[in-house]
Amino acid sequence: MSELLREIVEVNAFIEGDEDNMLLTVEVEGLASTTGWTAVRLDPHVYITPPEDGYQDFDLVGDRPAGAAADALTPVEAAWEGPLDDWVVGVRVHAIDNLIEDEVFELEADDADSEAA
Repeated sequence: MSELLREIVEVNAFIEGDEDNMLLTVEVEGLASTTGWTAVRLDPHVYITPPEDGYQDFDLVGDRPAGAAADALTPVEAAWEGPLDDWVVGVRVHAIDNLIEDEVFELEADDADSEAA
């Protein structure tokens, strides 16, 4: 059974592809609480209505070791790639101890000024 991992260290989200077929790629470095975790991956949250903030949420999850494992923070990596929904402006990745956000689109100075007005 999959469980959240301990901590997110770094998140890198970016867009690939062309205008007609844009793909969102999310790469994450994290820490597991012990050695031996398997099937480490990013599970995207599924929405009926897109979130107002425009952030796609992911959980960093994996399968706990079946037997004994050394009690030591262990680096892990995971990646996810899928179609870019038109409402996405960034990603948010969750772990037990923290979460990290990464913007996919940054607001330009003119856009930020017009929103503040």
